[in-house]
Amino acid sequence: MDKARKSLDWVSEKLSILIIAVMVVLVTWQVVARYIFSSPVPWSEQLSKYLFVWLVLINGAYMFGKHGHMKVAFFQELLPQKIQRWLNIFIELVVIMFALAVLLYGGLMALRLGIAQTDAALGISMGYVYAALPLSGIITTLYGFIHLINAAKEGNQ
Repeated sequence: MDKARKSLDWVSEKLSILIIAVMVVLVTWQVVARYIFSSPVPWSEQLSKYLFVWLVLINGAYMFGKHGHMKVAFFQELLPQKIQRWLNIFIELVVIMFALAVLLYGGLMALRLGIAQTDAALGISMGYVYAALPLSGIITTLYGFIHLINAAKEGNQ
Protein backbone atom coordinates (compact mmCIF):
# COMPACT_ATOMS: atom_id res chain seq x y z
CA MET A 1 0.00 0.00 0.00
CA ASP A 2 2.89 2.34 0.70
CA LYS A 3 4.09 2.02 -2.89
CA ALA A 4 0.60 2.82 -4.22
CA ARG A 5 0.36 5.89 -1.98
CA LYS A 6 3.80 7.09 -3.07
CA SER A 7 2.85 6.65 -6.72
CA LEU A 8 -0.37 8.62 -6.26
CA ASP A 9 1.51 11.31 -4.35
CA TRP A 10 4.11 11.53 -7.11
CA VAL A 11 1.51 11.87 -9.88
CA SER A 12 -0.50 14.45 -7.93
CA GLU A 13 2.57 16.48 -7.00
CA LYS A 14 4.04 16.50 -10.51
CA LEU A 15 0.71 17.38 -12.11
CA SER A 16 0.24 20.23 -9.63
CA ILE A 17 3.74 21.56 -10.25
CA LEU A 18 3.17 21.46 -14.01
CA ILE A 19 -0.17 23.26 -13.72
CA ILE A 20 1.27 25.98 -11.46
CA ALA A 21 4.25 26.47 -13.78
CA VAL A 22 1.98 26.87 -16.82
CA MET A 23 -0.28 29.25 -14.88
CA VAL A 24 2.69 31.41 -13.86
CA VAL A 25 3.86 31.64 -17.46
CA LEU A 26 0.35 32.45 -18.72
CA VAL A 27 -0.34 35.13 -16.12
CA THR A 28 3.11 36.68 -16.62
CA TRP A 29 2.54 36.73 -20.37
CA GLN A 30 -0.88 38.32 -19.84
CA VAL A 31 0.62 41.11 -17.70
CA VAL A 32 3.48 41.72 -20.14
CA ALA A 33 1.15 41.73 -23.13
CA ARG A 34 -1.33 44.08 -21.47
CA TYR A 35 0.99 46.64 -19.89
CA ILE A 36 4.09 46.57 -22.07
CA PHE A 37 2.65 45.78 -25.51
CA SER A 38 -0.83 47.25 -24.83
CA SER A 39 -2.34 44.18 -26.43
CA PRO A 40 -4.10 41.89 -23.95
CA VAL A 41 -4.34 38.20 -24.76
CA PRO A 42 -7.86 37.07 -23.76
CA TRP A 43 -7.27 33.34 -24.11
CA SER A 44 -4.47 33.28 -21.49
CA GLU A 45 -6.79 34.49 -18.75
CA GLN A 46 -9.43 31.92 -19.66
CA LEU A 47 -6.88 29.09 -19.81
CA SER A 48 -5.51 30.15 -16.40
CA LYS A 49 -9.02 29.90 -14.93
CA TYR A 50 -9.46 26.39 -16.28
CA LEU A 51 -6.04 25.33 -15.03
CA PHE A 52 -6.97 26.68 -11.61
CA VAL A 53 -10.04 24.42 -11.61
CA TRP A 54 -7.76 21.47 -12.38
CA LEU A 55 -5.33 22.54 -9.65
CA VAL A 56 -8.07 22.77 -7.00
CA LEU A 57 -9.57 19.37 -7.84
CA ILE A 58 -6.24 17.52 -8.07
CA ASN A 59 -4.96 19.09 -4.86
CA GLY A 60 -8.24 18.41 -3.07
CA ALA A 61 -7.72 14.73 -3.80
CA TYR A 62 -4.04 15.00 -2.82
CA MET A 63 -4.89 16.66 0.51
CA PHE A 64 -7.40 13.92 1.21
CA GLY A 65 -4.64 11.40 0.56
CA LYS A 66 -2.32 13.19 2.98
CA HIS A 67 -5.07 13.54 5.60
CA GLY A 68 -4.52 17.27 5.20
CA HIS A 69 -8.19 18.11 4.96
CA MET A 70 -9.93 19.99 7.73
CA LYS A 71 -11.85 17.99 10.29
CA VAL A 72 -13.19 18.47 13.79
CA ALA A 73 -11.88 15.55 15.77
CA PHE A 74 -12.80 16.75 19.26
CA PHE A 75 -15.80 14.46 19.69
CA GLN A 76 -14.13 11.58 17.89
CA GLU A 77 -11.20 11.69 20.29
CA LEU A 78 -13.59 11.36 23.24
CA LEU A 79 -14.70 7.94 21.99
CA PRO A 80 -13.01 4.65 22.89
CA GLN A 81 -10.22 3.54 20.53
CA LYS A 82 -12.24 0.70 19.00
CA ILE A 83 -15.16 2.99 18.15
CA GLN A 84 -12.74 5.56 16.71
CA ARG A 85 -11.39 2.88 14.37
CA TRP A 86 -14.90 1.95 13.18
CA LEU A 87 -15.79 5.61 12.78
CA ASN A 88 -12.68 6.11 10.63
CA ILE A 89 -13.68 3.14 8.47
CA PHE A 90 -17.21 4.56 8.13
CA ILE A 91 -15.84 8.00 7.16
CA GLU A 92 -13.56 6.47 4.53
CA LEU A 93 -16.50 4.53 3.07
CA VAL A 94 -18.60 7.70 2.89
CA VAL A 95 -15.79 9.58 1.14
CA ILE A 96 -15.31 6.72 -1.33
CA MET A 97 -19.04 6.71 -2.09
CA PHE A 98 -18.99 10.49 -2.58
CA ALA A 99 -15.95 10.30 -4.84
CA LEU A 100 -17.51 7.53 -6.93
CA ALA A 101 -20.97 9.08 -7.16
CA VAL A 102 -20.26 12.79 -7.46
CA LEU A 103 -16.73 13.16 -8.76
CA LEU A 104 -16.40 10.06 -10.93
CA TYR A 105 -19.95 9.37 -12.14
CA GLY A 106 -21.04 13.02 -12.11
CA GLY A 107 -17.77 14.04 -13.68
CA LEU A 108 -18.19 11.48 -16.47
CA MET A 109 -21.72 12.78 -17.10
CA ALA A 110 -20.43 16.37 -17.24
CA LEU A 111 -17.59 15.24 -19.48
CA ARG A 112 -20.02 13.56 -21.85
CA LEU A 113 -22.14 16.71 -22.05
CA GLY A 114 -19.13 19.03 -22.20
CA ILE A 115 -17.45 17.34 -25.13
CA ALA A 116 -20.02 18.91 -27.46
CA GLN A 117 -19.55 22.39 -25.95
CA THR A 118 -16.82 24.67 -27.19
CA ASP A 119 -15.23 27.48 -25.21
CA ALA A 120 -15.59 30.78 -27.07
CA ALA A 121 -12.21 32.24 -26.08
CA LEU A 122 -10.07 29.13 -26.55
CA GLY A 123 -12.03 27.17 -29.12
CA ILE A 124 -11.48 23.94 -27.17
CA SER A 125 -13.98 21.37 -26.00
CA MET A 126 -15.22 21.94 -22.46
CA GLY A 127 -14.65 18.23 -21.98
CA TYR A 128 -11.00 19.05 -21.30
CA VAL A 129 -12.05 21.23 -18.38
CA TYR A 130 -14.61 18.74 -17.05
CA ALA A 131 -12.10 15.88 -17.25
CA ALA A 132 -10.63 17.13 -13.97
CA LEU A 133 -13.70 15.87 -12.10
CA PRO A 134 -13.43 12.14 -12.90
CA LEU A 135 -9.64 12.27 -12.54
CA SER A 136 -10.04 13.79 -9.09
CA GLY A 137 -12.65 11.14 -8.31
CA ILE A 138 -10.29 8.33 -9.29
CA ILE A 139 -7.44 9.74 -7.20
CA THR A 140 -9.72 10.34 -4.20
CA THR A 141 -11.18 6.83 -4.47
CA LEU A 142 -7.74 5.23 -4.65
CA TYR A 143 -6.59 7.20 -1.61
CA GLY A 144 -9.83 6.20 0.14
CA PHE A 145 -9.16 2.51 -0.43
CA ILE A 146 -5.58 2.93 0.82
CA HIS A 147 -6.91 4.64 3.98
CA LEU A 148 -9.56 1.95 4.38
CA ILE A 149 -7.02 -0.86 4.20
CA ASN A 150 -4.73 0.95 6.64
CA ALA A 151 -7.62 1.52 9.08
CA ALA A 152 -8.58 -2.16 8.89
CA LYS A 153 -4.96 -3.20 9.49
CA GLU A 154 -4.72 -1.00 12.60
CA GLY A 155 -7.42 -3.08 14.28
CA ASN A 156 -5.63 -6.36 13.53
CA GLN A 157 -2.37 -5.39 15.18
